[in-house]
Formats: sequence, C-alpha cells, structure tokens
Amino acid sequence: MKWIFLAVFLSLGFSSFAQQSGNHDLNEKTKSKIDEIFKEFDDLTSPGYAIGISKNGETLYQKGYGSANLDYNIPITPKSAFSIASVSKQFTAACVALLILDGKLSLEDRASDFIPELKKFDEEILVKHLVYNTSGIPDYQDLERPNGKSWITFNYFDIDECIAISLAEDTLLFTPGEEWNYCNVNFMLLTKIVESISGQSFSAFAKERLFEPLGMNNTLINDDVTQIIPNRVTPYNLRTEEIVQAYEEYGVKIKLEGKYIQHQRNSPHYGGSGVVTTIEDLLRWGQNMYTKEFGGEEFYELMHTTGNFNHDRKNQAFGLYLGDFNGREIVAWDGGDWGISSQLMRFPDQGIAIVVLSNIGTGEAYRKVNAIADILVEEEIIK
Repeated sequence: MKWIFLAVFLSLGFSSFAQQSGNHDLNEKTKSKIDEIFKEFDDLTSPGYAIGISKNGETLYQKGYGSANLDYNIPITPKSAFSIASVSKQFTAACVALLILDGKLSLEDRASDFIPELKKFDEEILVKHLVYNTSGIPDYQDLERPNGKSWITFNYFDIDECIAISLAEDTLLFTPGEEWNYCNVNFMLLTKIVESISGQSFSAFAKERLFEPLGMNNTLINDDVTQIIPNRVTPYNLRTEEIVQAYEEYGVKIKLEGKYIQHQRNSPHYGGSGVVTTIEDLLRWGQNMYTKEFGGEEFYELMHTTGNFNHDRKNQAFGLYLGDFNGREIVAWDGGDWGISSQLMRFPDQGIAIVVLSNIGTGEAYRKVNAIADILVEEEIIK
C-alpha cells in the first residue's frame, strides 16, 4: 500500500534464532552466511522472517527467524502462514491461465462479456488489459470511500466495494493498451471472470484447480476475515514516531509507547492480494516451475508470456515480472502492506527459487532475497 512508500524503510536486522525444516543441502558455511543476514532476530521478542531456497526442484534450505505472535512468543517456522500481499497476483493469473488452457477463455475476449459493468466505458477492455495492468481502470486506493473511511486494512472493506468504487468513475485513466498502470482492481476483476466461467467462488476454484493439485495444502484465498487459519502469523509494524504519524493520517490513533504495532488485516479483499501461504508451499510452487509436473510446458509458457502494448513496460507476465539480477535472468514479484513484506524470486536458467516472507511491514523482503542471492552467487550455487 502507498503508506510504505511514504515511510522511511528502516535498516532492519535479522536473527539466528530459528526453527528449521527440510533438506539442508547447503554447506554449513553458506547456511551461516545466510543466517548472518537475520542475526538481529535472535529470540522471540520481535517479529521476523521465514525463508526458503530450492534448486532443481529440491529444497536446499528452509528456516524461520523471530516470532509469529508476540502475545504468545510463538516461533516462526517454514510452516507459518503469511499473507503475501501482491505476490498473490501470480496465483490469480494462474487461475486465468488454467481457464485459457481449458479453452474457456482468451486474452482477446472482452472483459465486459463477463463483467457487464464495464460496458459503460467507451473504450473496449479486453482480458489481456486486466492481466497486464494496462486497462486504464483507476485503482480503488486512489479514490475516496463514500463513508469517509480510509483504505487502511484495519477498516473493513471487501472486493466488491473496491470494484464498485473504481467502476463508478465515468472515464478511464487512458485508452486500454496505451499505458501501464499498477492496479489491484484489474486482478480483482479477473477473479470475477474466473467465477463467472467456473460457477465457483474464486477461493474454491483456486483450491480445487491450483493449490490442491500442487500439494499446496496450507495455501488459501483469505476471502473471509472470520475464518480460522492454522499457524497464521500476526503482522506488525515498528512503533516509530513516523509510522505512528502515518497511522494517524489514515484515521487510526495509537500510542507511541512500545516497540511494535500489531496490525490485524480486517479487509478480505483478494485477487491483487489475499493469498495466505507458507514457505513450504511457495517452494512447491517454485519447484513446479522447474519440474513443470503441474500444467506442463504450456502452462509454464503462458505464465511467462509478456504482453505487447503501446507503452514501454515490456517485462510483465502473468502476475510476474521478468528482469535480471547482476546479468542473470530472474522472474519475480514482491509484495508489501501494513505488517507484510514478501518476495518470491526465481532464476529459471539456474533452477533456483528464493522466498522471503516477513511479518514486519518495513521488512524489505526483496532486499533480503537479493542478499541471499548474493551469497548463492558468491558460493557458486548460482553460476
């Protein structure tokens, strides 16, 4: 969310306190270097991180640092369930990809065939415009709520409110395909298309067609704030003067005393976010991108297909972006929200996947993934 970009990203440390799981195929020297990144989280008095690394479909290292819940001093483990914010987008896009491969949907289909509210706009919005963030639809968080409340996730709002407010605008920001504009509502609308075609709720479709076949049995779409999620971590933010002020700007008055702010997510929006998952399950997802056992080559290729539009952003695929890390090809997407920081980065030519999840809003998971990647390059695990 926007507040993250307004706040100063603090230089956070990490701990050697950890719960371990999985195959430990890294040598002790490499593991020690990785643990050093997280050394400041050496006990259960702070929130922290979970990390995972795989290569060629096999888990190399999984570990948790810090506390999943400061009320009860519950340690983070690879089984801890995190909200992953915008890293969720690739799973929304994967559901769309499955329907395309089923022959029930095309990127060239008119989105208004499934979402009649889109017929109000003079310009035609196609499914591909939603997938590739080039629809011109304004994002809900850039608009005012009629009730005057902010979009902070302390306040209740759901996907239908977000969509309704975005589509209440009379005009698009630009002609579809002419510009790239990051928009969560694009992915919310994609869930509505999935529901229209499948006749199922988006959460049920994702579970049946995606998560269960992949063995991601601890992954779900959090579309009900009242549901019980085993091993769920509690999100936190640092209780600094600057962050307290940011809360107050969103209409939430809190005390300055203390070190951390507990931030419950009370808004069951999904599509652009909303996935709750674990390191173990995300490694299964990353490993499948190497083995291609689920979906095969056709699914893999579609997930990594980039669009060609009248703008300069050419590297977005299906909820993924293609880039490079010190000259090496990567596929990634990162996420951030109040109390959440996440990234999943893959090196497709190397068969490497690195995942970092944090229950600290200023956790800068992407920086930690980069730091782990630097170590793997130094140790020649990434060539």
